[in-house]
Formats: sequence, C-alpha cells, structure tokens
Amino acid sequence: MKKTGKTLTLSGQMDKRPFIYRLDRFPKTILEYSNVLDLKKAWKVKDFRCWIQETGVEMGTVTDNATFGIDVQLSTDDIPNNPDWNNAEENRAIGWGTLSYALSDTFAGKAQNFTGVQRMLLNSEYWMHPEHLVQNKLTISAQGTGGNAVIEALEGYTLNYIVYLEEYDITPDESIIFNIKGKAQNVSG
Repeated sequence: MKKTGKTLTLSGQMDKRPFIYRLDRFPKTILEYSNVLDLKKAWKVKDFRCWIQETGVEMGTVTDNATFGIDVQLSTDDIPNNPDWNNAEENRAIGWGTLSYALSDTFAGKAQNFTGVQRMLLNSEYWMHPEHLVQNKLTISAQGTGGNAVIEALEGYTLNYIVYLEEYDITPDESIIFNIKGKAQNVSG
C-alpha cells in the first residue's frame, strides 16, 4: 500500500431531519466506486467535519434555552441502526464525530415580536480509525441526541459535511482484505 499523492475532497449535505428521529440514522452514500478492472485504487479518510446549516432563527422558535447533540459516523457500508451504529468494534465504521450545540434566546418565554435565537457550537470531536481503506463505498449517517420538548418542537436540521481523502495504490491481496473488512466480515481470526 502506498500513497499516490492525489487527494479527493467530498462535501455536501444530508437531507433535513426532524429532531424527533433520534433512532433513525438514514445513511447517505457520499462515495461509490465500482470499477472491477481497477482493484488497485483505494482511499483513506484523513479527516472530516460536520456542522448544521441553519441559523438559530431558521431552526424555529425556542421557548426556553436548550442544548442538543448530533453524533455522526463514516462507514464503508450502510449501518442504519443499533447495535452496530456508533460501535467502534464494527469493521465497517471508520470515523465518528460528536457535536454539542446550545440554542439560546434572551427573550425565551417572553411575549416579543422579535426573537433572537442563537445557535452556538459548544464542542466538536472527531475520531478516525487509523487502519482503514475505502474501496467501494463511503457513507455518512447521523442522529440527534439529548432531545427534549424544546428541541423536538423545532423544524429540524440540515447537516453539512466535508471529507478529506488520500488516494492509495494497493495490491490485489490488500484489495481482498479491505473488501472483506468493508462488508462487516471479521478478518482478525
């Protein structure tokens, strides 16, 4: 396995999601490569970031200050639900992230014609599995966490993403191993 010196950047959005769908991850395919004549090409995800597109005002009216989280995952196959989602033992999962947001309105709970809702990113953390390669497919999925009546009453969120990849040349033997790992097979023995 060796780097080719080429890079690839993927960016886009997941479909808008209501906060009440906390257990449905709706994986989105962001890279699909299927050239049976080229088994020597693969990519390694170097880094990724996610953020909410909507401003606080665009998310809706808040009646009280609130916080919420969003967990994200990159994988080499669809992993829609528990117990495999957000599970570091899952071969197909290669990257994880968590974002914490606060919504604050200085006028929350008061009768006002103007609302000044602010969306603030409190924290974000990202982890990448160091020993992975993407050959066929890369998906991103997300779930809202920490919902309450204030958050669930909002219109939802649209998650933006940007993913940075490096291209690698691999051998046919490495191709077989990474294809097996990418489809949830245990190759550790």
